[in-house]
Amino acid sequence: APATSREAPTMADADGAAKPRPGLTNRKNAAAATATTTTTTTTAVPPDSPEPRSMSRTPSFTSDVIDGGFAYRTCDSGSASSLASLAEDEVAKFVKPDRKPEKIPHKATGLLFWTMVMYAWYQILGLLFIPIGVYFAVLASPAFSPSAKFDSHAAQVGIVVMIYAFLVSALIICPVYFVVCAHPYVRLAFVGYVSWYALVDAKTPMNGGRFLPWFRRLPFWATMADYFPVRLHKSVDLDPKGNYLFGYHPHGIIGVGALITFATNATGFEQAFPGLDLRLLTLASNFYLPFTREILLAMGINSVKKESVETNLTRRPGASVAIVVGGAAEALDARPGWAVLTLARRKGFVKLAMKTGASLVPVFAFGENDIFDQVDNPDGSPLRRFQTWTKQLIGVTPPAFYGRSLSRGIMRRIFRSGAGVMPKRESIEVVVGHPIKCPKMAEPSVKQIDEYHQKYISALKELYDTHRRLFHKLKREGSEDDLAARMKRMQSLRFIDE
Repeated sequence: APATSREAPTMADADGAAKPRPGLTNRKNAAAATATTTTTTTTAVPPDSPEPRSMSRTPSFTSDVIDGGFAYRTCDSGSASSLASLAEDEVAKFVKPDRKPEKIPHKATGLLFWTMVMYAWYQILGLLFIPIGVYFAVLASPAFSPSAKFDSHAAQVGIVVMIYAFLVSALIICPVYFVVCAHPYVRLAFVGYVSWYALVDAKTPMNGGRFLPWFRRLPFWATMADYFPVRLHKSVDLDPKGNYLFGYHPHGIIGVGALITFATNATGFEQAFPGLDLRLLTLASNFYLPFTREILLAMGINSVKKESVETNLTRRPGASVAIVVGGAAEALDARPGWAVLTLARRKGFVKLAMKTGASLVPVFAFGENDIFDQVDNPDGSPLRRFQTWTKQLIGVTPPAFYGRSLSRGIMRRIFRSGAGVMPKRESIEVVVGHPIKCPKMAEPSVKQIDEYHQKYISALKELYDTHRRLFHKLKREGSEDDLAARMKRMQSLRFIDE
């Protein structure tokens, strides 16, 4: 029977009552599993840990960078964790990215770009834009400072603020400006551009075209990655002549780890896997947006349509794709401390890997779900029904999420609230697993697809179980916290039947 249809095995707690062992659950008993798992994980050490020992000594765990990789070791033999049981070759190695300082021309070009965008804002909002523009300039200006460095907190915040501003500008401000406020000739050119990409250039997001490798290497991506930070860890080298389909889990609210890892070189993907020509795939609807589609194409982001997957996996040796398998549905279950995956019936990516002969590579991002909180939306609630209806209507799910406010921002000063739209500064540890070689066949049978789908699930779960004690809820200040207490807070990996 499929893994998602099995009842979770049980274990006895301190009172002798039977409780589900961390494992795979389906959507039907998700509510009960959620309540039970929460109780279990706050009262008992997970079953894969040794029996609790005396906590008179605080376990100490260090992480050193040696020859471009992390060397993990426990320094206290009396630790209540079982990290010492992990062999060095079992743990993925940290990839040290090749960082280059940002040059003045990069910042000057960015300043010119934002001057033009702010002009469009002013044309639409008039004097109402002045306070907004001043506030934006104060937050973003540290990123343009000639002396700003990667580790400058102000510069990191400025980059994230600019990402938000770009999204609002691309979705609303720029289209309105070109349709309503621009000169008639500019308006005509805009209409011609939209007509061109809708009628002539529609296939480009499915064939890997207009990719600019230098755009991925721009230094400001590294500043953005360091805000969290996002870090890459690889389990094994990959043959540069092979074709690979990377499955990224979990989706999180907006898939920050996937974007930074696969669509930029901020985490060192090019150094980790030289020779791979990778495209990150996203919803086809993103390529209907004027100008935004050009940025996505330059970053090597393509459509996730079937035709795009097949084309990008067969372009040449080394051609590969990365897919956030859980998609919009999985975003609704993204909460700090949880790993709930929409994977049980997602088998199309396995079929495409088999049709092209590509290898499946599981990827798990520890911390992806921790950068935003989400309003409770249990199955059957009005909010969940609205979100599901929206997804069925337009293919996009609107999570009701929130993060943190700026320490000196308006929300915190006026409303005395720590909640806001800024993502939390929680590390995202992206761990790339071992490849699963798939046989190439024109039309794989349902049984064959199920076989490799189960192999993928097993490999993903093994990747998670091996590394969760190292990365789950890892804080920015390091890993000197109480590992036993951290393990008690851990939730198990769950697959939902959807």
